[in-house]
Amino acid sequence: AFLRSPMPHARINSIDVSAARRLPGVYTVVTGEEMKARTNPLLNFAMFDGLYIPHYWALATDRVRMVGDPVALVLATSRHVAEDALELIEVDYEPLEAVATIEQALEPSRTTVWDKAGSNVLLDTSQQYGDVEGAFAAADRVITRTFTSHRHSNQPMETRGCVAEFEQTTGEVTFHSATQNTHGLKWYLGMTTKRQTVPQSAAWLLKHRDRLQRFVAGARAFMSENKESLGETDNSGMKYLVKKDPTILRHMARSFVGLVAKDRTRLPEVKARDIGGAFGCKGVFSREEVAVCAMALEFGQSIKWIEDRNEHLLVGGQARDEQMKISAAVNDDGEVLAFRVHLTLAEGAYPAAPIAAPIFAVIMKVMMPGTYRLRAFEFNTRIVATNKGPYVAYRGPWAVETWVRERMLDVIARELGMTPAEIRLRNMVTMDELPRKMVTGPTLDVRMSARTTLERAIEIAGLDRFRAEQEAARAEGRHLGIGIATYHEAAPGPPDFADNVMAGGFISTEPARTVLEPDGSVSVYIQQMPHGQSHETTFGQVAADELGVPPEQVHVKFGDTSVTPFGIAGTGGSRAGAMTGGAVTFSSRELRSHILDRAADLLEASVEDLEITDGAIHVAGVPSIAVTFADVATAVARDGGPGGGKLETKHDYDGGEGGWAMATHVCWVEVDLETGFVKIPRYVVVEDCGELINPAIVEGQVRGGVAQGVGAVLYERAAYDDDANFQAGTFMDYLIPTSMEIPEIEIHHVETPSEIAANYRGVGEGGMIGSPPAITNAIEDALAHLGVTITEQHLPPSRILELAGVIPAV
Repeated sequence: AFLRSPMPHARINSIDVSAARRLPGVYTVVTGEEMKARTNPLLNFAMFDGLYIPHYWALATDRVRMVGDPVALVLATSRHVAEDALELIEVDYEPLEAVATIEQALEPSRTTVWDKAGSNVLLDTSQQYGDVEGAFAAADRVITRTFTSHRHSNQPMETRGCVAEFEQTTGEVTFHSATQNTHGLKWYLGMTTKRQTVPQSAAWLLKHRDRLQRFVAGARAFMSENKESLGETDNSGMKYLVKKDPTILRHMARSFVGLVAKDRTRLPEVKARDIGGAFGCKGVFSREEVAVCAMALEFGQSIKWIEDRNEHLLVGGQARDEQMKISAAVNDDGEVLAFRVHLTLAEGAYPAAPIAAPIFAVIMKVMMPGTYRLRAFEFNTRIVATNKGPYVAYRGPWAVETWVRERMLDVIARELGMTPAEIRLRNMVTMDELPRKMVTGPTLDVRMSARTTLERAIEIAGLDRFRAEQEAARAEGRHLGIGIATYHEAAPGPPDFADNVMAGGFISTEPARTVLEPDGSVSVYIQQMPHGQSHETTFGQVAADELGVPPEQVHVKFGDTSVTPFGIAGTGGSRAGAMTGGAVTFSSRELRSHILDRAADLLEASVEDLEITDGAIHVAGVPSIAVTFADVATAVARDGGPGGGKLETKHDYDGGEGGWAMATHVCWVEVDLETGFVKIPRYVVVEDCGELINPAIVEGQVRGGVAQGVGAVLYERAAYDDDANFQAGTFMDYLIPTSMEIPEIEIHHVETPSEIAANYRGVGEGGMIGSPPAITNAIEDALAHLGVTITEQHLPPSRILELAGVIPAV
């Protein structure tokens, strides 16, 4: 059990654990300073020029910086004993001024969360694309709004937990975790637990982190100085490197990852079984996991830990907490010429490891123009520290860009006397214009069907009919509204998307290994870690279709680093369908070729004459003369060969042409101004995620995302008071919608034809990207005649009543 700070910001003057250590059943108590001596600091790989990245350890040392900060670790015979021991630990805290809000973080006189940073602004950067000043000067008008998103959090059914299983005979640990990324966690634990051999490349990274930041800064400076010769959109150091040598990033990434992958004897093997949800937070490598693994190695004991719901709400990770000021240069005919955006993102007290908020801010920047014809774009980023829980990925962690853009389009439409549909159709690219570059650099390829989804959604919605219903309802004192939002997301995106977000080398390939087993079944090994996405079904279908066997003959294996192929990315970023789907496709295709070669020998026939039907290999037109996969496996085992008596193939898929997933959401609402309650009587999604491997699973993903979007807008809030004390530690305070609050969701599919061999694109995050703007747009539409404008995302009943003037604003 972990002793956690009750204070948001305080100096630790002393800590007395003697009474806790004497309690019967307590094995030991470990303090922050003791943990610091046994581990390396937690690493973060957001390498940006000018970004302050603090060093911190698994337990707090000199200060606590948030409510829930782990201060000590108790190892005991049972959870009950461990929690009793926590009450015996005495900590002398010296309270310090806390930073609770973005506004407080920006106060020059405010206490700093990290003194070495010099202020609470950890990053302040700006980037322009095209002639921003010219676009604003040419515009008929400039419209400006400031939008604010609130903290809410991933709330999977299963909280975080792990078991460090110590093997007495070898002195090694097998680490069982509810993680989204088994191989990444294995690598990370090796770097942070001092008892393990830290790979050479990881040790170098620890030592030269500042040098890496200077390298990135130098590359960017070179790019800036040579902008004219390199081109308008070549605006990052990584982009420059790719231009200089297109293979350099991949070689750098592979050499680094390769060193880690080869050190398999000293790193803890990581295993994960069925996981009860994650939505991004279990892609974080947590301080608790590092502490548990380090102590298992230190004391030679198996250790288990599972957090309770209060801990998960408090420190399991929270998302959003952004403020975005946006100015739009607009002509009176509805053309949007340019955006100028100022983003301030509150990262919390500790940057999440290994990928922190600045990475998501870069994706927000690149994605913000959407599929609209902006001539120019400016994006200013500030990352600030506050005394709150860590900012983590949550199902589309860049989604604020869609929410703000789609809200702003409604604002522009209202000012110009246009409808929300008209303003979008006026500015969105058509299929005839593709391929076309976004103003920020990535290519919108010929499969970019965002406009098709918009047009289909408008047709399905029957907007003219709704306006008549809306007017009639207002006459009866009822308030109806409709909201539209269109988004696109990199799923995984074209190659130049990765270059623009400076992530190309680490997300460039995805492995799959396909094996013909002795009994004729097929095993497909992937590094992906499903936590509700039905990867077993989906990738089993992909392999079965390629091999020509029934799906039940294919078994998908995952969650064990000792047998699955190495991959650093884990599950996240809407990459599984496209990337792993492609890897499984080509690995299975190659295995099929090998199986046909061996079957041809057995049947004394030409490979070209063979077919596979329900797992039986036969000459075309002669199904009675056939061999089975088991027959082929027996022959391979008998004859031997390079596979050691097995047929197996491995493919590292680079994503090919990549691609986007896209959708338009339409939400109908009725707002009750007596209670403030918002009812959603109808909800429509028109989406395109490429070829549908399993429509039922796709629709389940979409519905789940929309449900979480409903929760984000109408119910959920990770609330803090003005002194950064957490106010939502139970489900009585942090409200989650049930099935009773989620509307029927009507889903329509667009499948753009393509000759691409693996025309799959991710779908896991889109439901939660498109739903918040559709819902908030609908609520404003319902109340606009009362003079209501909405600039915030969280709209519980009390806030609805305040906005409508029914009750005084607090």
